[in-house]
Amino acid sequence: MASCTDKLFEQIQQQKTIAGIIDKIRSSNDLHTILNTTATEIRQLLNADRVCVFRFLPESGCEEGEFVAEDITEGISSALAERVYDRCFGSQFTADYAQGRIQAIADIDEANLSDCYMSILKRFQVRANLIVPVLKDGELWGLLCVHQCHQPRRWQLPEIEFVRKIADYFAIALQQAEQLEQITNQATLLAKTKAQSRALKRQKALVKITNRIRQSLDWTVICQTATKETLDIIDADRVTIYQFNEDWSGKFLFESHKEGWQSLTETLINIRDTHFMATKGGCYKNNTVLAINDIYQARYTECYIKLLEQLQAKAYVVAPIFEKDHLWGMLAVYQNSGPRQWQTDEIELLTQIGEQLSIALRQSLEQERAINRQKSLIKIVSKIRRSFDFQDICQTATDEVRSILNADRVAIYQFNSDWSGQFLFESVAEQWQPLVNNIPPVEDTFLMENQGGRYRRNETFSVDDIYTVGHQDCHIKLLEEFQAKAYAIAPIFENNRLWGLLAAYQNTGPRPWKNDEVELLAQIGEQLGIAIQQSLEQERAINRQKSLIKIVSKIRRSFDFQDICQTATDEVRSILNADRVAIYQFNSDWSGQFLFESVAEQWQPLVNNIPPVEDTFLMENQGGRYRRNETFSVDDIYTVGHQDCHIKLLEEFQAKAYAIAPIFDDDKLWGLLAAYQNNAPRSWQADEIDLLAQVGEQLGIALQQADYVQYIQNQAEQLKNTLDNLKESQAQLIQTEKMASLGQLVAGVAHEINNPVNFIYGNLSHLNGHVHDLFNFLKVYEAVYPEPEATVAQAIDEYDIDFIKQDFPKIVDSISLGTERIREIVTSLRNFSRIDEAAFKAVDIHEGLDSTLLILQHRLKDTGSSPAIELIQDYGSLPLVTCFPSQLNQVFMNLLANAIDAIEESNKGLSYQEIKEKQPCITIRTQQLDDHAVAIMFQDNGTGMSEGTCQRIFDPFFTTKAVGKGTGMGLSISYQIVTEKHRGSLKCISGKGQGTTFTIRLPITQEDTLHE
Repeated sequence: MASCTDKLFEQIQQQKTIAGIIDKIRSSNDLHTILNTTATEIRQLLNADRVCVFRFLPESGCEEGEFVAEDITEGISSALAERVYDRCFGSQFTADYAQGRIQAIADIDEANLSDCYMSILKRFQVRANLIVPVLKDGELWGLLCVHQCHQPRRWQLPEIEFVRKIADYFAIALQQAEQLEQITNQATLLAKTKAQSRALKRQKALVKITNRIRQSLDWTVICQTATKETLDIIDADRVTIYQFNEDWSGKFLFESHKEGWQSLTETLINIRDTHFMATKGGCYKNNTVLAINDIYQARYTECYIKLLEQLQAKAYVVAPIFEKDHLWGMLAVYQNSGPRQWQTDEIELLTQIGEQLSIALRQSLEQERAINRQKSLIKIVSKIRRSFDFQDICQTATDEVRSILNADRVAIYQFNSDWSGQFLFESVAEQWQPLVNNIPPVEDTFLMENQGGRYRRNETFSVDDIYTVGHQDCHIKLLEEFQAKAYAIAPIFENNRLWGLLAAYQNTGPRPWKNDEVELLAQIGEQLGIAIQQSLEQERAINRQKSLIKIVSKIRRSFDFQDICQTATDEVRSILNADRVAIYQFNSDWSGQFLFESVAEQWQPLVNNIPPVEDTFLMENQGGRYRRNETFSVDDIYTVGHQDCHIKLLEEFQAKAYAIAPIFDDDKLWGLLAAYQNNAPRSWQADEIDLLAQVGEQLGIALQQADYVQYIQNQAEQLKNTLDNLKESQAQLIQTEKMASLGQLVAGVAHEINNPVNFIYGNLSHLNGHVHDLFNFLKVYEAVYPEPEATVAQAIDEYDIDFIKQDFPKIVDSISLGTERIREIVTSLRNFSRIDEAAFKAVDIHEGLDSTLLILQHRLKDTGSSPAIELIQDYGSLPLVTCFPSQLNQVFMNLLANAIDAIEESNKGLSYQEIKEKQPCITIRTQQLDDHAVAIMFQDNGTGMSEGTCQRIFDPFFTTKAVGKGTGMGLSISYQIVTEKHRGSLKCISGKGQGTTFTIRLPITQEDTLHE
């Protein structure tokens, strides 16, 4: 980051120096002063030994010249006024310098120069040489030379470009000086005669305008000054500056006019002169100045006359304004009050002002481009400073560069390991097809064969026209796939490795690339290289931090030391891109073994594949440096000075380089965390070693945590088992007490019912006798008194004695039947409760089943909303079974209640008729299996259960019922009663939607369990 900042400040300082030199060129009319001042500032900025300006003598054929300006450091002899003659120069260098080529020699002794050239350089004590040609009007005028005399010097690209820009401004200064000299000469000639006094005045005004133009880079100020001063000098009605649009329509940008005339900049927004649009500027594109004394005598078309009348013009003079070779616009002077006879000196003055405006325009645009380039560079550097998002940086760079270069496409291209490549980022104009993700990897055979070609030497390259530069057909075809007609490319380096290219493409047609445009690409390429390095370092740091956090999180979340170690080795190998990362544990004798590792596929695993490692050094020194909590890394096992036995051991590990960090369990060295590079030596970085050390510390914490957690887990397991047993015992006790209370309640109710029923049942015989006696008495009475008195006959009819005689015996029989039924119910209740039977007893299982069914009878009946549940009692012939009757009845109650619940659950949401068609049914089947065991089966066609639920159905507190509908203890207690109290078995077979079958297997006697 510091390097990036230093380069930025250096570039800013160069821009300031260039701006200062430009100001001096504008503010001074003395060429000698300009040259000497410039030489001083260049030498101070570049810290060179000598900066001088060399001028070729006219007519010498560039073989002879002299130094005309110089600035030197102490101890260096002056070259001023020295004449140099070199007959070799013209043939060797003139052509290249005339084309603007720059010569940068880091060491003349290694540059293979001609003897005559070497002689001249040694004459001036030159050891390193930077020569930039100075051109005037396309001809080689001289050289701007920078000499390093005391030692060689490698010239940097920004330094070369800086001197080149100064040379460009020299050319402008020479042109201005020549023009100023011409103007001065003309003014001198004009001053000789009185007739030329007005021309002299105008020449002075031109000097004034020229000086004003040179003092400012603000195009608006320049144009306003030019129109105002020209209006005053020419004494016309209006002076305007007109700019052409791309379609050769145009607009008035600036004007000065006398009072009484309408402003053209406010009223005429866009002028579509058909002649200009058809001819692309008419005669003005040929640098012609046109003067019209009277528009009505010029034989113009009516439409053009009408346009001129809109401008209120009667006469005019127009001089072209060029931006280099392109017609930019016009300087126009209008006489509106009437025709005017334009003088030759007036036309010449306007021509010269137009030329000055052309120079000013070029300077302004170049300065604007330079400022915009600097802003773009600063913006990209700021983006690099603020952001570590490489994608964001690259997209900003391509967008900014395309905007400032006005190119059709700017792209970032990355090389693959085989020097093919692909476009990663681009900024492209709408009308062109994107390249990113739209073309396959680019296989440029030249770059692949030459491993990056010239770009590996950090050279830029630009092509103005791909069809004229001499490219091979395959290369042209590739560029046509990119839609390119011209391109400029700068390399991108990541450290000293060529990472990729920054490319600008012009697709619409050929394009002459400017040096400063290529320099901008180079500067942005350098910044992108810094960004890549910064991004990769940041990415590596973030990934290392993520890995460390992941390992720490695994340690926090997991108490499985094996899981933690495997995660650690996998993560560290991934982030270090190593061939193997392993965890090694010391034994008590300081030998050891590899416990965990993460290894690339092509390498042999060490864990469980090699015997215990006996590293004699570690065994003799009880862990060596690692006991002092030191890390250790070796870049190449063959060059570090290891003993042969140690190298042999490392070769068994397939290692060429390694890095190791200790792992401590509390204060004891437990083992090592080792990273191995097997394919080749490796230069381990400090942050990589630090990562190993940090992970080693975390593994030490994990060791302590694992020991402590194991202790806590053992304690927790004991407490859990105790608590589960307590809860289960408590639940069983509660359930047993509930059933005991139910038995007592049932027994109590049975007893209370039994007493009055027995009273009624016992008196029925007496009642029947007494009634029989009364009926016999009536028969006697009727026999003695066949004709009773009227009163008695009336009473017989009123009380319907005949009906009573018939009905009363039926009532007595009905009461007798009812009391008998009540006695049976009481007997069933007493059988279910078995309150007086706490020990094993041989009982009839069917009686217990019937007693339980009697209690649950109400749940089997038709409720009005659902039909009755059909009960099928398929009882086999069973012997008496020795059991706890009341506890077994409790089991029957739980199983039957669950069967009824399952059927009711399956009936939810169904209508009465749908339930009836479904035929809800419970089947109770008993059978004797053999001489030793019986089976009782309860089968329902309810909802059924999944296999997973069946496996847990007898677990304590497990229930499939809704909250509040069950405790989850009924079947658990039933299972214990059958299996533990009766040494039988209770099994469940079920399927989702297929009903459930519970089967109880009981020994007939407890002695029969011996036969199981």
